[in-house]
Amino acid sequence: MIANFFSKTKPATIFSIVALLFVYFFTVTFLLYSKELSIQFLIKRISFFIFIALLLLIVNFVVKKNKLTKDNSYALLLMVFLLGTFPEAMFSSNIILANLALMLGFRKIYSLRSGVDTKLKLFDACFWIGVATLLYSWSIFFVLLVYVGIIIHQKLTVKNLFIPIVGFLTPMLIYFTYCLYFEDAAFFYVKFGYGINLDFSPYTSLKLFIPLIFLSIVLLWGLLKVTPKVLSVRNNFKFSWEVLINHLLISATIVAVAPTKNGSELFFVIFPSAVIIANLMHHIKSKIIKNMILYAFLLVSVTVYFL
Repeated sequence: MIANFFSKTKPATIFSIVALLFVYFFTVTFLLYSKELSIQFLIKRISFFIFIALLLLIVNFVVKKNKLTKDNSYALLLMVFLLGTFPEAMFSSNIILANLALMLGFRKIYSLRSGVDTKLKLFDACFWIGVATLLYSWSIFFVLLVYVGIIIHQKLTVKNLFIPIVGFLTPMLIYFTYCLYFEDAAFFYVKFGYGINLDFSPYTSLKLFIPLIFLSIVLLWGLLKVTPKVLSVRNNFKFSWEVLINHLLISATIVAVAPTKNGSELFFVIFPSAVIIANLMHHIKSKIIKNMILYAFLLVSVTVYFL
């Protein structure tokens, strides 16, 4: 059964997840972009795939290193199911690269729990968020997550309040200097076009509405079932869970204001959603229900291509 196979993290499970990503990615490529097929187009798509596969490996490292889930591969599997469900998320270069940079920042935020090299982690986290902001301007919201991590992990000092600002401004200054010297300052300012789109009508289409409703229901189930159990015990995971919930809220805010609403913006909620649902899977004792959840995600990810 699928739940039993992915209940442990092994090379075979990681390989299977990357292979599943490959199937989703190139199925969408040939279904939606068949008229654009060329050698140059395929090279570009293969590059996209490599970046997403690299992102998955970083996610696996972040989850295991910071013990965001138990020793299973559910989070990675759910991420791939969600990428398959929202295929546009796999084909926006700016969003993919922004999330790759953000993941390098998230690994520092979640590792604040260790109390080691706190100042360096705060600088690194905001440095990568700064890079992500240059790629996708609304990524700036994740600076808030750094300060949430500082408060939750009780690292609140005057220096720790200013270090993230320095970290965030560093890539900005580097890029501004580059633009000023090689291009024009206008290339820098255009990166901060904060267009807001509050038209949610694209989400009424069945291919987005059905999976979003399903994801929301399972997410709510996970939050209601896991949160009381986690908060009743004072340990490091309790703090990580609080950061994770704030991570989801900030990601949902970015999706809400995103200027383009075609499904690609949902990339931002995939990581926190997958981790929360993976924890729900751990707290469910029935193997039948675990399998039903995973098969439901698989079914939804396939069904959207026929809607």
